[in-house]
Amino acid sequence: MDLRLKGARALVTGGSRGIGAAICTALAAEGAAIATCARGAEDLERALEGYRSHGVDAHGEALDVRDADAFEAWVARSAEAMGGIDIVVSNASTRIDPSSADWWPDTFETDLMQHVRLKMLTVPHLAKSNDAALIFIASIASILTALPSYEEAYGAMKAGLVNLVGQWAVQLAPQGIRVNAISPGPIDFEGGWWDQIKQAQPEAYQRAAGMAALGRLGVPEEIANATAFLASPASSFTTGANLRIDGGLIKTANF
Repeated sequence: MDLRLKGARALVTGGSRGIGAAICTALAAEGAAIATCARGAEDLERALEGYRSHGVDAHGEALDVRDADAFEAWVARSAEAMGGIDIVVSNASTRIDPSSADWWPDTFETDLMQHVRLKMLTVPHLAKSNDAALIFIASIASILTALPSYEEAYGAMKAGLVNLVGQWAVQLAPQGIRVNAISPGPIDFEGGWWDQIKQAQPEAYQRAAGMAALGRLGVPEEIANATAFLASPASSFTTGANLRIDGGLIKTANF
C-alpha cells in the first residue's frame, strides 16, 4: 500500500531508540522528512544518519522534553527547518524512580504535560497542512488497575492522555487535524525496559510474554507500522481512535 507520505514533514519526540526510532525509520522509508529530539546527543546523531540514508532530510536536537522553553524553541526551529509540519508523533516517555520525592510531579511532566505542551505548540503548524495528523503513544497501562506499584503514576497519566486524545479529536476536526492514540503492550528492544527485565528477571519476562494471546512481547516496528498508517492519508477517516497493540494481552472487547 502506498501511504502517500512522500514529502510529508514529521516531528517525532524521543526518536533516537526504541519505538521512537522505529517510527522515524518507518516514516523516512515512506519519504517523509524527520525532525526529532532525544536526551542523548550521541545516540541521536547515529539515528539521524540512519533516517537520512532513506534520502530524506532529518533534523534533531538533544533536549529534555520537560524543559518547556527548550521544547518550545525546538518545535519552532524544526518547523522552520522543514518548512512546516504535517505529522506530529508524541512518543517521549520514561519511567520515573518511585522513591523520588518528585515521583508524581515528574511523571506528570513526562507522561502528560509534555504531550499537552506539544499539542499546543504544533496545532498552529498542523492547521496549515493539507493532511494533518497528531498521534500520541499511550500505553495499555491506561486501562489496567492491577499495575506494579512503581507504575501507579504512569498508568494514571496514560489514562489522562487517552481521554485528552478523544477530546482533541473533536476540538481539532474543524481545522482538518486528525488525532489518534496508540496503546502498546510490552515492547522489547535492546537496552529498553523489557530487555532489562529479560536480563535481570527472566522468569518475570516469560510471565509477561505468556500473558499475551500471541505468546510473546512486541517489537518497535509493530508499533511504527501502525503509526505510519495513522499518520497517512490512507487513514483519512480515522480520528479519536485508541489503537491497542498488545498481542492480545488485554482480554476485553475494545469498543
